[in-house]
Amino acid sequence: MARQIPHATFLESLRFSAAYTLPALLRGPYLERPAMARLLAWLDTNAAAQRVCRELRARYGGRAVYVRNPRTVLLILSQSDIRDILTCSDAVFSLRTKAKRAGLRLTQPNSVLLSQGELRRDRRRFNEAVLQAGQVPHVLAPRLRQVLGEELDGVLGHVPGEVDWARLSDAYGRAVLRLVLGDQARDDVRILEALRELRAEANWMGLRPWRANRVRALRQILENGIERHVAAETPGSLAGLFAAAPQTTWTYPAGQVSHWLMAAGSIEVRALRTTLALLAGHPEQAARARAEARADDGIERLGACLCESLRLYPMVPTLFRTVTRAVDWHGARLPPGIEVVIPLAVHHRSPQLEYADTFTPEVWLDGRVQADWRVAPFSGGPGRCPGAELGVQIAATALRVLLSQYDFHPAGPALSPDRPLPKTLDPAFLRLHAYPPR
Repeated sequence: MARQIPHATFLESLRFSAAYTLPALLRGPYLERPAMARLLAWLDTNAAAQRVCRELRARYGGRAVYVRNPRTVLLILSQSDIRDILTCSDAVFSLRTKAKRAGLRLTQPNSVLLSQGELRRDRRRFNEAVLQAGQVPHVLAPRLRQVLGEELDGVLGHVPGEVDWARLSDAYGRAVLRLVLGDQARDDVRILEALRELRAEANWMGLRPWRANRVRALRQILENGIERHVAAETPGSLAGLFAAAPQTTWTYPAGQVSHWLMAAGSIEVRALRTTLALLAGHPEQAARARAEARADDGIERLGACLCESLRLYPMVPTLFRTVTRAVDWHGARLPPGIEVVIPLAVHHRSPQLEYADTFTPEVWLDGRVQADWRVAPFSGGPGRCPGAELGVQIAATALRVLLSQYDFHPAGPALSPDRPLPKTLDPAFLRLHAYPPR
């Protein structure tokens, strides 16, 4: 007799939806809504979600369980199941879910994320070649240092004061435009503004059809701007690497750029700000990071600090997959069309991890994280983000520039080792003081 996949009770499903799914939708899946992010951090909704998942693991022995969410989805609760899904072919567990199609079609309709079959493989090859997936350092590493050094020089002022996140974000955005599209794109901030507004609209997943004309106008600004700068093929930028990358008539190189810009913006908010706050609250870790930054001796520890902040507060809190065809699952059968949910925000803080609620960059340096499938801030397997290494290199280089210029201290409640770190955080609410060295 075939083994059956357990179904959560109505009450268990309701509790999971209330603690995890609803807060994620309220926060905004593509762009955080500030008021909601602050409320959810105050409520610490991820802590409630972890309690629900812990109870489900205990009741169902760690097996994946069907949850009504409100549609029936398969909730993944064990490390081995995470590994099996992430290492399986995208042809079976597809990244192209219904929710992604509804949201991302506004910002990146021709990206690798929304492609499938041979088209996905074609675009994936192009992305991996330009972003140099798995390669450290990237061929543009000296250029990263130059551009970020120029844009972030004195960005927080020359006298002690509270960090102006908007000012830092603007400077980081200009650096990203230069690195992705070329120096001539530095002041073309309309691209980033249009992308931001489209991301806000994507939060509604197509439920506001009366905004169609505005969306078309924003798409035109975004796409025309990107295509104009890509055509320049400026050396020292990612666009300058396009000609040498494998591509066909179907690749559409310019269509990949909006996702890179979106990811770069997210990592600045989610990782760079949070890492600065974590270092400010952990003086010993800050001293080590500052020593590496000021010795100009690589960015390995700085990268580890950033990755650890993404473990604690993931940029992508949930991984979704859609089953494309019937597949065997531990003696049962998963039907096509079922959506698989991997709650990374829960797994990254699993009580089974000895470092679950502490800021411990060393786990990224000694191999502990790499051996654990519960920790996957950039996904894993065939669906792993091809820009993971480059994204970390850019943010770590920015961190090096900032730490070489300033000492940071909390200007409000500290993310310190004195108590377990909160499981839900609003980066926009972090307050730090920056002190230029005397």
